[in-house]
Amino acid sequence: MALRELNIRNFAIIKQLEIEIDDGLTVVTGETGAGKSIVLGALNLLLGSRAETDMIRHGEEQCEISALFDISKLSGVKNWLELKDLKAPSSSNEGDESTEADDYCLIRRIVRVNKPTKCYINDQPSTLASLKELGLMLVDLHGQHEHQSLLRKQTQRQIVDQFAGHHDKLLEMAKLTGQIHRIDRELSSITGRNSDNADRMELMSFQLNELDEANIEPGEFEELTQNQSLLSNAKELIEGIKQASDSLFHNEVNNVSADLGKQINNLSELVEFDASLAPSLELLNSALAQIEEAQGNMDSSLAKIEMDPERLQEVVQRVDTLINLARKHRCTEADLVDRHQALKDEFQRLEKQHAQPEKLEAELRILNDQYYVIANDVSERRQEVAEKLSTAITEQMQDLGMKGGALEILVEPQISDDPIVSENGIDFIDFLVSTNHGMPMKPLQKTASGGELSRISLAIQVITSQQSHTPSLVFDEVDVGVGGRVAGIVGKRLRDLGNHAQVLCITHLPQVAAQGNHHLAVDKVSSSTETYSTLVSLNSELRTEEIARMLGGAEITDRTRAHAQEMLDSSKSAKQAAS
Repeated sequence: MALRELNIRNFAIIKQLEIEIDDGLTVVTGETGAGKSIVLGALNLLLGSRAETDMIRHGEEQCEISALFDISKLSGVKNWLELKDLKAPSSSNEGDESTEADDYCLIRRIVRVNKPTKCYINDQPSTLASLKELGLMLVDLHGQHEHQSLLRKQTQRQIVDQFAGHHDKLLEMAKLTGQIHRIDRELSSITGRNSDNADRMELMSFQLNELDEANIEPGEFEELTQNQSLLSNAKELIEGIKQASDSLFHNEVNNVSADLGKQINNLSELVEFDASLAPSLELLNSALAQIEEAQGNMDSSLAKIEMDPERLQEVVQRVDTLINLARKHRCTEADLVDRHQALKDEFQRLEKQHAQPEKLEAELRILNDQYYVIANDVSERRQEVAEKLSTAITEQMQDLGMKGGALEILVEPQISDDPIVSENGIDFIDFLVSTNHGMPMKPLQKTASGGELSRISLAIQVITSQQSHTPSLVFDEVDVGVGGRVAGIVGKRLRDLGNHAQVLCITHLPQVAAQGNHHLAVDKVSSSTETYSTLVSLNSELRTEEIARMLGGAEITDRTRAHAQEMLDSSKSAKQAAS
């Protein structure tokens, strides 16, 4: 058993429902509009479907759906809960090795007016994504309009893949597809950029060669301008410095240094008579020292100055070169070194981009090889499964009133010189059907009527559900479009499914309802102030009355009751014989 209890509060016209679900096949019946499918809608919402505020019962602020699952034999679910740290709180006594709480999982969802929905797993807040992931491991839902989705190629592919059981390979194939498409886009972008950058790189190459040949040193322009100034004014500098030096030091007749020395000697003698002259003497000594220091500086400057026209010409040419380069690159002469480095960096970056396609193409080849290894494995598995599945579904069709009919699942790998990488693989998958013996196979959407399509869908669901590891299967009026003897067979097929899984079936057919191990009835109650749905578990007497209602409509006669009882007895005998 998986689903034990389902609690619904303030959902649609349901005010409060508490449902206990047992093993085997549980059928849910009720008059049209009573709310049978609303039960499935609530369960669907609980397992992660889109929430709408109009789902909330009129006049209420929120609706709440919760379900208790028995997971004692579901090791995969237990491992998932432990990995997500969502195990049920322990209620064991100290020293117990295991707890009964570990065997159950409670999930709950609350939809509120103008507020976000809330999701809980074992009373711990959870995300909707986690709720959906857990729901897929616990319940497999088959809606009443699912036979229409069978016409879609996506649904047909999913049926084959579900039966094949290669979910991990499909995930890996989807991952590789995403990586391949990303690199394809990057390559296209780089190829376009490389085309635009080709002229840019050619110009940059010329500019870099010019700057490389110039070999500009940091601070060179400032030094050149200083040298140019010295060389251009060498004659004036030499003459001026010599004139100042002679006047201060070297003139034999009259020079400042000699005259100042004489005055210092005179004051030195006078200080003995007048101490107030001492500060003046000190200042003169300081002035003489500074004059002597100035002489040394002028001599040093004079030694550096030379009349060199050739050197001057070289400096002028070099300065002109730097000025012209600065003008070309729209920067100052002092910034030429930084501009040179920036060009080098940009050129190297463009070179890497230019070379990147080769790296990406190599990576793309590896990913493509990995993709096609998996895609080919998936294709081979699909082809194997398609043959087995076609045979099994065809056998079911014979029992469901389609004698001589057959279904063939076509799986064709698409091979071309320029294949399209898809997360769905390389196969074209189509369901072909022949509804009568001797009729040619044609695509399902062009052949089957509504009733035939419903029965084919049920045949597929019966076969694929037998392969499912999901413990609870829910069917919502999948028996639509069938009746009579075929309806009885449908009921038996659903009952057979209940031998290895928990099956909940919402039905309007008495032939199907009679096959249930358990029977729940939905009824709509109206008063002067409100309308709501109720659901009750039927005992044998009430069950006879419900099936009689389904057989005879509003007027139930003794004859319809007898017919109903006969159907129940026949079903009971068949169950006993099978056990």
